[in-house]
Formats: sequence, C-alpha cells, structure tokens
Amino acid sequence: MAKNAAVREPHRVALFALALLIHIGLFALLVSDRHARVESPERQTLLVFLPSPQAKSRPVEIVPPAPPRLPEPSPPSITAPQLIAPPQRQDAGAPPAIDWRRDAEAIAREHAQAAEAAREPSKDGPAKPKPEFGWSHSATHRVEPMEGGGFVVWINDKCGVAVAGLAMPFCMFGEKPARGDLFEHMDDPPKPGDWKDD
Repeated sequence: MAKNAAVREPHRVALFALALLIHIGLFALLVSDRHARVESPERQTLLVFLPSPQAKSRPVEIVPPAPPRLPEPSPPSITAPQLIAPPQRQDAGAPPAIDWRRDAEAIAREHAQAAEAAREPSKDGPAKPKPEFGWSHSATHRVEPMEGGGFVVWINDKCGVAVAGLAMPFCMFGEKPARGDLFEHMDDPPKPGDWKDD
C-alpha cells in the first residue's frame, strides 16, 4: 500500500507543476497582450477616392423614338341604362334605434314559455322540496340568545359558553346521531335554477 502511494506521488507533483506552468504562461500572455494594446496608438484607416482621369467629351443627346399613333376608338353604340333613385320621403330622418337587449329578452322569454308549455305535467303532484344539507349547528348559529337573558356562544356542536352576567362553559354528553339522508338526493337530475344563489 505504501509502495503504491510512493509510486503515484511523483506523478502528482509533476502534474501539479505542469498545471502551474500553464496557468503562469496564460496569465503572462494575457498581461502582455493588455499592455501592448494600451501602449499602441489607435489605428485609423482613411480611404480617399480620387477621380479617374478621362478625356472630356461632349455628352451625346439620345432622343427616344416617338411611339406609333394608335387609331382613336369610336364611342360605344350601346348606352348604359340610367338608374332612377326612389323618391325620398319628406320626414326622412335618422332610422329608429334598435333596442337589442329588449329584443333578446323577448325572444328568450318566448323560448322559455314554449319549453315550459311543451313539458309534461308531473303525475306525482307538486314536487317535494329537497331536504337542506345538515350543516353544523355551531357553524350556522354561532351566537344565540337565551330565554332568561344573555346569550350562548357555541364552540362546536356539543360545547359552548353561556354568558349571562357571568361566563359559564358547558358541554352536552351523548353521541350525535348519524345522518342517513346525506346521500339520498345525490343522483337527482339538476333542475333549472339550482346553480343560482338566491
């Protein structure tokens, strides 16, 4: 084991020295290039175009040939029919404005009445109202008045604080009965207006 470490050690030193020499060389090249750039004046290139010597001669006038004359077309023998505008009314003013909203509401009302008339009357009589969802009593009635004066602040369905001059916490004992009707109307089809909040 010690023999392997001794054999590898000279290679590490040689590699380290080589890497150090490469770094020093690159740094020297970078520094010398920067100094050379700073010391050398900026070079500017100036281009001058000299006119070429030509013998001056008079310009030759070039006259384009005249185009051949075409025969004049004769006027058409068929005349177009004249359009006669309808007579204008004396009281012609701005056209009446269209109330799009009123028209849309009237059409929607007609469609709703037609759909209601086409529906079959139910044979069971008036529809039974759905039972309300069983909300937690303490969530819907957080503070309730007491008969003898004061009020009750409900903490949950079984515990509350009665305040009548003096705050008295209380809890009711026993199990809360399970509700078996929670999923009774789950598969009923939706009725128009179910989604609206009243």
